[in-house]
Amino acid sequence: MAMTHPFDTDAFYELMEDGNIRVTRNGEEGIFTGEGIHLSGSIREADPQVCNWVSNVPNPDTQLSQSRIAGRDKPAPSQASHLNA
Repeated sequence: MAMTHPFDTDAFYELMEDGNIRVTRNGEEGIFTGEGIHLSGSIREADPQVCNWVSNVPNPDTQLSQSRIAGRDKPAPSQASHLNA
């Protein structure tokens, strides 16, 4: 998972294999925990909410159920069922 910060479009947040977050901006880099705590690098501040968002990638093999987000699994009916006559 990776994303550009919605309010600071020069900042790119990327999930690393070890679960930490790499933030790059204007050629500089910083490594942070999923909670936004600085670990290393010249960038010393990151948005903790974006770090948490990027690091929150559940493993599908350990999930108890499938996604139930509307529109993700199958198309929604074109109209409400009570209107079908």
